[in-house]
Amino acid sequence: MLSQGPNAQELQKLVVEHIASILEEKAAEEGKVPQVARENRLGPDLGLSSLDLAQLVASLEIRLKADPFQELVPITSVRTVADLCAAYERFFSGEKAAEGPSDALLESKRRAEARRR
Repeated sequence: MLSQGPNAQELQKLVVEHIASILEEKAAEEGKVPQVARENRLGPDLGLSSLDLAQLVASLEIRLKADPFQELVPITSVRTVADLCAAYERFFSGEKAAEGPSDALLESKRRAEARRR
């Protein structure tokens, strides 16, 4: 882990490296590796599946010792590379979750519960 927490540039570099690693693994099976940019959408532009996203978040959690999706940011709000970077930036900024879960987090949990039924 980095000493005081990574800055925005370090976070972006790390996120992009982890995405590129997953894309390279997929390329062994599928072929071409797309370039990764902040504005890329994780699914439509980069071809990451929900399983790939779970693998990405797990590897970043291990590397950074951080999980912004536990209370700060609903994972369902992450659509782009920039969204993912922003979630980790928010975590390392020291921002605390509101007293209760955010509306977006509650809505995400409601949708998850509805899918389980």
